[in-house]
Amino acid sequence: MAQRKHKLFRKVDSTEVQGEGSYVILCAMTYGDSKAYFNRITSDDKSEQYQVGNELLIKMVHEWNWVDDDGKPLPLPKDDPSVLDSMPIEEIVFLSNELGAGIRRSQDSKN
Repeated sequence: MAQRKHKLFRKVDSTEVQGEGSYVILCAMTYGDSKAYFNRITSDDKSEQYQVGNELLIKMVHEWNWVDDDGKPLPLPKDDPSVLDSMPIEEIVFLSNELGAGIRRSQDSKN
């Protein structure tokens, strides 16, 4: 029986940026997403690239158990996009790298 290898959602251990037991569930980019974002991602306009990256983080972060400096739960970016602006750059880089890793794994499996 067929079984999808590349699930739409994957759970990622985020211990390196949020400590033991932390995780984030990321939604994979779909074909529809790639059509919508491709030309904007490859644009030479840096502000357009930044905006696309921001939109992707908002769309692709499905769930997490992340907290702020005081241990209070952070809202999901889809519920409060401004949360991204208050996060340390290391956390944004982590999320961006994980989203990119998912895209690379998908591309590698095609080769």
